[in-house]
Amino acid sequence: MATGQTLLTLASIVLLAIISMNIRSMYVQSVQTTVNSQHTADALNYGRDLGERVQSYVFNYGEILNSRYASMNDINDPAGRDSTLSPANKMLYATTEIGNEIPVLYNHQGRLITIRIYERNDMNSNQFDFLAEYITAITDLNETN
Repeated sequence: MATGQTLLTLASIVLLAIISMNIRSMYVQSVQTTVNSQHTADALNYGRDLGERVQSYVFNYGEILNSRYASMNDINDPAGRDSTLSPANKMLYATTEIGNEIPVLYNHQGRLITIRIYERNDMNSNQFDFLAEYITAITDLNETN
């Protein structure tokens, strides 16, 4: 009888340990997913902020090619990219690509601006991981038809 009770006790302790480890694993996975979602949201917000800055050129449309956004097109060159520190305390980097003039809205000429957001793979390396892409269009609001 004592041996049976001992085995039952050991089995219940093992079962409790397995259940608690599964709960802990699910919690850690949930936290990891939440952190990754926040980091992606930070990257998208950074892209949207840059998009709003680019949108300020709708009244000075001719200046967009002379702006700093025209030269932000090389992720490996510190002068060819923009960077910011995210609220999650990670460095985010951005490049912009200004497209050719095309009819973008009701036959108004404009340009598509592609903003790409990256993070550095390792602070000591020069490799970047792509996080997000934001595409916006600007038109010349001073244009008359």
